[in-house]
Amino acid sequence: MAPVTHNRGRGRGRLALAAVGTITALGLAGCGFGGGDEEPAPTEDAAEPVDAAPLLENALADLAEYPALTANGQVAPSVGGDIQETTLTVADGGATSGTVRANGVEAEMIAADSKIFLRAGEEFWLDKNVFGPDSDQFDGSWVRSSTAQAGINPQNTLAPPALAAILEEIGLEGDEAVEETLDDTRAYKVDLNGERNQLWIDAETEQILRVEVEELVPEGGETGPQVRLDIAQADEAAAEELYDNLTTVTEEELTGSRDARIEVSWDGQPAMECVDGPHCTWSGTVRDSGASGSGTVLVRMDVTFTQEQIGDEECTDSGSLEAGGSLDLSCDANYNIVTTEPKTYEDIQGEARLSTRGLSGGQQEEMLAALAEQREATLAGDTEESEGAEESDGAEAEGTEGE
Repeated sequence: MAPVTHNRGRGRGRLALAAVGTITALGLAGCGFGGGDEEPAPTEDAAEPVDAAPLLENALADLAEYPALTANGQVAPSVGGDIQETTLTVADGGATSGTVRANGVEAEMIAADSKIFLRAGEEFWLDKNVFGPDSDQFDGSWVRSSTAQAGINPQNTLAPPALAAILEEIGLEGDEAVEETLDDTRAYKVDLNGERNQLWIDAETEQILRVEVEELVPEGGETGPQVRLDIAQADEAAAEELYDNLTTVTEEELTGSRDARIEVSWDGQPAMECVDGPHCTWSGTVRDSGASGSGTVLVRMDVTFTQEQIGDEECTDSGSLEAGGSLDLSCDANYNIVTTEPKTYEDIQGEARLSTRGLSGGQQEEMLAALAEQREATLAGDTEESEGAEESDGAEAEGTEGE
């Protein structure tokens, strides 16, 4: 008798809307982004160029002290990658809330404690070619995601001190900053090292208004997202609201979250065996069957044994599956039926269902503790650089969690 399994992987086809037209690469030079914002232009009575070094130094020092910032614009996961519109609020410790939109489909994003979660409709996940044993549960649910799936890990790229450090590391290309008009605001354009790396600084407040960088590489990373973002300081009230919302979501909504970072599937055919009792055992191996998995995913197996005369018995097993690895799962159930004469029960059926969990109970407690700690540091003005180091995504290396 061959065991029965549930493996509800979605098809690999993209939605029709994803195929309408060709997705263009994010053009940092001369490419407007959503909303029809005007391109920067020299002012009619432009002032003389100013020394770029002290202007940038002061702007970065100010940025590093923001309790939080808002970032609104375009992001691509890598140079030339698919563009997504992004609106985020990011605290100085990396805690994040906002939205990302690609091909007309929007997803909510939260990030904290080196973890990223997305909540979106089915279309979003189909467009990402994400599928697995429980992907039919992704629609409208929080799903733990990789940096590649989110398009950016804001914890280690957009947290104010992290962003300031990255921009400082890129460094200046020219000695002078030229005055331009950016969205009706007088600003100085500062050219950074690299062919198309630049930013604009408000001529009056000396705060950074816009950042255009081909690769926003986080500390310790090798690659990073391509960004074109309008930046603004968020005050402490906005930071408090951010932490309140993240804490509520973590406490009330992440318990049933799923995990899309690894494509989980059976490795071969699982086995079922029943002996006297009847005492039935189900065993099998699951593996990462994808090519771009990352981190470690909690996998659960639920098995139901069924026989028409004696009913159902259930068992479960769970474990942690590492990207590129495999995991053995096994569980058993004993009907333990006692009869005066030996009796054999035939046609016992078995069915196994695989699922993922975005957080264990312990990880949820750790995430809540991290949010409380970051909140206290933010409001005290005492936060160090972002902790956002999600799981190592291979060459992507944008700092993502390992668990």
